Amino acid sequence: MEPVLTIAVPTFNMESCLAKNLATYCDQRLESRLEVICLNNASEDGSKEIILRYVKQQPEIFRLYDRDTRGYGSSINAAIKGARGRYFRIVDADDWVDTEELVQLVERLGACNADVVLTDYQIVDMGSGRMTSVRAGEKDVCYGVVYHDFTLPIKTLPSIHGTTYRTGLLRECGFYMQDNMFFVDEEYVVLPYLAAKSVEYFPFDVYRYQVANPQQSTSPKNRAKFREHREKILRRLIGVYIGAERSGESRQALPYCFERIRNGVGDHFTTLYMYMENRAQGRKEAAAWSELLRSLDDPRFYRQTACKARILCCLNRLHIGLQQYEFLKQIFKRKERNA
Repeated sequence: MEPVLTIAVPTFNMESCLAKNLATYCDQRLESRLEVICLNNASEDGSKEIILRYVKQQPEIFRLYDRDTRGYGSSINAAIKGARGRYFRIVDADDWVDTEELVQLVERLGACNADVVLTDYQIVDMGSGRMTSVRAGEKDVCYGVVYHDFTLPIKTLPSIHGTTYRTGLLRECGFYMQDNMFFVDEEYVVLPYLAAKSVEYFPFDVYRYQVANPQQSTSPKNRAKFREHREKILRRLIGVYIGAERSGESRQALPYCFERIRNGVGDHFTTLYMYMENRAQGRKEAAAWSELLRSLDDPRFYRQTACKARILCCLNRLHIGLQQYEFLKQIFKRKERNA
């Protein structure tokens, strides 16, 4: 019997948290229904030994891909190619899942045919342990309904932590992640949508996403350090989007994809203006980013982020620090909620 769901767990030097992740899949109810592909990406610690222990313990669930490269993107590409499950999702090695919620998800996926399945999740603060729920039901979503338009994902802006794809969709559209760079999760939550025709939300609170780790790519320091990665990702997304829009094919998720990319374009201005220690260099690179956006065949990416860029430029010149910037953002968010 083929598994219902394949979970890819990419790993590089994660022995400190890997066992906590893998233990959450150890349930007899998941045997023969769940496949966990553990991708050991040239780890130099005890990650491989931990994985082998789980493979020996429950070979019906766990598989080891022992790789000689650290590349995150290529590991996910390999997992998609080798996946046996009808559905596919990613769980990073420093995160984990709620076993009971996962069992319920697998049960429902057995009778599901939607291209995209979205689930709720919890954000876990690494320091305090405080958990924050991310629930689609709070944004006018009806769970268990198959939608053939993609207006709701514009509201919920799905993340990698809540996204499950039909494996066949990923293969049919030729999806792949770029390798050896950060921020490829943005490719994961945009590009497959261009081929998707249906989406369904389930109320299962599956994923536990750990944050407040200064080593994460989303930290301000790393966003500045690896800003060229982000720009390369955004260039690819913009190019593929423009090509898809002009192809004339029926693509229901184009508005969602535009909104997702537009947010990323604007967010990149935040990195350049606010997160770079050398503020003058940040202004210089932001000006080049603006010029690139102006040169695009689709002017909306520039027009719809220009106002944010001007505000950030002013904050940059006024030497507003990150704490002050975060405080100002919270004020604006409260005003938007009360408007």
